[in-house]
Amino acid sequence: MNTTFDDLLSDYFFTKALRPATEWSYNKVVKSFQHFIGELVTPEQVDKKLVLMWRRQVISDSHLSKITWNNKVTHMRALFNHAIAQGLVTAAENPFNGVLARPDIKRKKTLTDGQIKRIYLLMEAREADESIGICRERTRSALRPAWFWLTVLDALHRTGMRQNQLLHIRLCDVDLDNGWITLRPEGAKNHKEHRVPITASLRPRLEKLYHLSLERGAQKDEQLFNISRFVDGKNLTSMNMDHPPLRAFFRRLSKECQFTASPHRFRHTIATNLMKQPDRNIKMAQDLLGHSTPAITLEYVEADLDRVRALLEEMENV
Repeated sequence: MNTTFDDLLSDYFFTKALRPATEWSYNKVVKSFQHFIGELVTPEQVDKKLVLMWRRQVISDSHLSKITWNNKVTHMRALFNHAIAQGLVTAAENPFNGVLARPDIKRKKTLTDGQIKRIYLLMEAREADESIGICRERTRSALRPAWFWLTVLDALHRTGMRQNQLLHIRLCDVDLDNGWITLRPEGAKNHKEHRVPITASLRPRLEKLYHLSLERGAQKDEQLFNISRFVDGKNLTSMNMDHPPLRAFFRRLSKECQFTASPHRFRHTIATNLMKQPDRNIKMAQDLLGHSTPAITLEYVEADLDRVRALLEEMENV
C-alpha cells in the first residue's frame, strides 16, 4: 500500500461533513504524529508499538496532559478506522485501539473577581493610550487594537459563549433592537442554535464593533469579530478571523497578567457565579450556556468554598 497521510486525510475529509475547525484539528494531530515518526513512515507501517512509543513521548517526555493525548488518539483512531474500512491499509486491527490514558480529573478553572478586574484594568489602560496615539510596542502586538479585544472580553465575560461560537457570529446574528445574539449551531459542540442576551454592560462595545464593521464595508452575512478590518498590515485581509489571533491574544494577556486567562475560564466563571445566586437557577444557567442537560452545566460549576466553610463552621458550633 502506498497510501500517504495526505491521501488518508483527503479521503476522510471527502467522505465526512466536517467543520473547517475540525479539519484543522485533524491536520494538526497528523502533523504532530508525522513529526514523531518521520515523514517517510506511511500509514501502512504504523503498528501498536509505534503508537505506544508516541504515547510515551507525548505524556512522559513532552509532559503533555493525558487529556491532550486522548484527544490525539480520538482523531487518529477515527482516521485509521476509515483507512481500514476503505482498504487504504491492510491492517486488520486499528493500532490506536486500547491506547487511551486515564486522565487525572482536575477541578474546573474559574477567574476570581480580582483577576477579571486586573484583565480589564490592563486592557482599558491600553485602550486609553491608543485613543491618544500612544503605542507601547513598535511591532504589531496581539493585544491591539485594545478596543476590539475588550469587546471580545465583554462578549465572553457577559454571556459565557464559547470561543468557537464567538468566531461564528455574523452581523445579522446581532439583534440590537430585541437585545440578543443568536449563536449558530455550527459553532456549538451540540450543534444547537440558541440565543444569549445583550446586557447593558455588553451593549456599548458591541454596538461600536457592529457599526464600525458596517462602516468598513462588512456585509450582514459576514463575520462580526474579524480583527482584519481594523488592523493595517500585510496578510490581514482575511474574510474570516480564525482561532490563531484569538489564541495569540489570550497567550499575551496571560503573560501580561501573570495568570492564565482563557475563553473557557470566563465560561466556567459565569456558570459558577449564576449558581451562587440565591435562587440557584440551574435551568437558567443551562439555557445561557446552551447545554443539552443540567448535568453538563453542573460540571462547569466550581464548589463555593465560602458557603462550604460557613456550613462546616456552623456545624462545629452546634
